[in-house]
Formats: sequence, structure tokens, C-alpha cells
Amino acid sequence: MLSFRKVLHFNIAFFALTSGIALKAEGSGSSYIDSGVYYSDIEIPFNLENEQIKALESGIVFNLELNLKIVDIRNWRLDRDVGELTQIYSIEFNAFTRRYTVSNKNTGRQASMAMIEEVSEYLSTIKKLPLVDDSLLDLDANYTVILDSRLRAQGMSQWMKTISFWRESLDSDLEQIQWQLFR
Repeated sequence: MLSFRKVLHFNIAFFALTSGIALKAEGSGSSYIDSGVYYSDIEIPFNLENEQIKALESGIVFNLELNLKIVDIRNWRLDRDVGELTQIYSIEFNAFTRRYTVSNKNTGRQASMAMIEEVSEYLSTIKKLPLVDDSLLDLDANYTVILDSRLRAQGMSQWMKTISFWRESLDSDLEQIQWQLFR
């Protein structure tokens, strides 16, 4: 017969484990208009795995690809794609300076950071990302923004890709995030 104390410990452990899963960070997005252009602020649950950090510090470059799609959600008809935008951020490690560089491939803007946690924090919050000109949209339509994010290792030789095929891949897909363009 199980004692009350063992049952209590089991329940505490169960709730601690399941609540940790429930508290997992989720992404979000919001949009607003400024001077005739719709912008978005995006929160992405971005963290590099240990294998990815080791590969980054060994000279592998990673690209974080943000693929945004604006879709007109229509009742009783097929949804209509209004536009697409791809933002690419490159993550590199300089072994000489022991610093990480994040480059926005679309704008050329760069940021240098000393710790990998700073890189994760920097890429987790994207502010004032221009999406679409107001004149291209119908105010009566129901637009949704869909963000698909993925992290891809770049510059790997063919033999490294072959070896990594048998191990866990360095590439990863992040969660899909959706939000209304305007309300």
C-alpha cells in the first residue's frame, strides 16, 4: 500500500513536470500602421541547442529565416495570398574576438554580442518589421499574418552533411505564429 507521503511526492513531481511543459514560451505577433505602412512586432521563442552552439563556435554559420505571408481569409472561398516577405538573419562566431555577430541580410545591419544568451534575446524580439503598404489592402478584408521560422546551418561541406544525416540535424523549425494584420 502506498503511503500518503509517496502519493503526495508523486503528485508534486507530476504537476511540476507538466506545468513546466505548459509554461513553455510561445511566440506572438502584433501589427500596427505608421505613415501608410503596416509594421509588426514579433516575439519568437528562439534558443540555440547545445549542438548548434558547438557547431557555431566551430565555424558553422547559421541563418534564421523568417518567412511571413499575408493571407486574406475568406468565408466560403479559398483564401488568397496577398504577399510574402522573407527576412534572414545570419549568426556567426568570431573565434579571435570571441564575439557573436548577427547580421540582417535584408538591410545589412549588424550587431555584435559577447554571449550566446544575448544572441537569443536579440533574435527573440523583432520590432518594427515593415510588412505591406496600406494602399495594397482592402479595409473590409480579414487579413492574417503567418510566420514560419527556421534555423539553417550554412556552409557545411557535403561530407559534413552526410555525417550529420546519421546524427541529429543542426537545422530546426520554430513554431508557426499567426496574428491578425489589423482589427
